[in-house]
Amino acid sequence: MSPMIEKLSNLLERLHTSQILVGLDVGFKTIGIAVSDSSLTIATPINIVNRKGTMKDLLKIKEFLNDYKIGGFILGLPLSLDNSENEQTKKIRVFGNELKTFFKFPIEFWDERYSSDVIFKEMRKSNLSSTKIKKKLDQQSAAYILQGYLDRYRKSF
Repeated sequence: MSPMIEKLSNLLERLHTSQILVGLDVGFKTIGIAVSDSSLTIATPINIVNRKGTMKDLLKIKEFLNDYKIGGFILGLPLSLDNSENEQTKKIRVFGNELKTFFKFPIEFWDERYSSDVIFKEMRKSNLSSTKIKKKLDQQSAAYILQGYLDRYRKSF
């Protein structure tokens, strides 16, 4: 079994019945938030947080997730095209550590390359205006990241 699949199954096997995963797309200005259903099949975008500093961001995320039974977080990791880490990757890892400390739930990172581009193109096909797309892009990207993780998990067994 590959290390990636092992990691995936370890996180998901630790979840209790009805716990969900939260997907985050962490950017400079906003954080997109998505949640899975309790069967860990479908990711749904729920909201965005306008960035105001890590502690304020974490408190706002907590507020949005108050009614959910969280089991863990999946964070989009912005790798370079050559699969290497960069400055933004390092910032996301630091944020991930702060998130883990704040919420006391496990986190996993998931390659987010192209997520915003894919979502933007899909939304353009729906004839949405650029303004509407910009308002929804980060939460839709969070759902895309989380859905990729969920799909990979389902295929690994």
